[in-house]
Amino acid sequence: MRCRNETGRSMVEMLGVLAIVGVLSAGALKGYSKAMMRHKLNKNADEISYLLATAILNQDKLAGANFGMIEELKALGAFTFPIEVYTPAWPGGGYRAVNDSLGNQIWFENYTKEEYPQVGDLMAFAVYLPQSDYINKVCYNYVNVFKSMASEIYGIYATNETGSETKRDAYRGQSCSFGKCLETMTNTDIINMCQKHCANAQRCILYANWGVPGEMIQKRFE
Repeated sequence: MRCRNETGRSMVEMLGVLAIVGVLSAGALKGYSKAMMRHKLNKNADEISYLLATAILNQDKLAGANFGMIEELKALGAFTFPIEVYTPAWPGGGYRAVNDSLGNQIWFENYTKEEYPQVGDLMAFAVYLPQSDYINKVCYNYVNVFKSMASEIYGIYATNETGSETKRDAYRGQSCSFGKCLETMTNTDIINMCQKHCANAQRCILYANWGVPGEMIQKRFE
């Protein structure tokens, strides 16, 4: 009587194989997620760089634009991503805003020294970062875009509001030779700024200013 050799897999072996496949799949998904986030951040940086560069390059043309400048910038082809112009519920006021490709609220402000003597002939780009799991990465991304344009920007600052206390952190751009300079801002400086103003904050806003600032704006960078 001949004996047959059983070559089938046991249930324990099959479960082991499934467990290994599960671990590898989870790792692959995590890696894919990180790669997609990097791609989105890089794409967003390109979009914002072009938008900001167009606004700065066309400063003279935009001098007579409405306060928000969005329609004027749209006509110049500054937005390389789909936008829908709206009036936000927060933080209030009559300005117009759009969302960037990551869903962050962005808007522009256009001041003249005749109307706002303390502000001066100044233009500003602002982005409101809502709370998310990757808010620090988005903040880091934006500040790096601003840093790449340090020679064109008067300065940047971050602000948040926790309760009734408002804090600002400012870095000077053009002609900065001492103190907190945007051009020499280190990765650690950027991380600390984003952590300070965006982590667990009710509101996190980044501003980039260019033009001829008035006394009030100058004091923010002293």
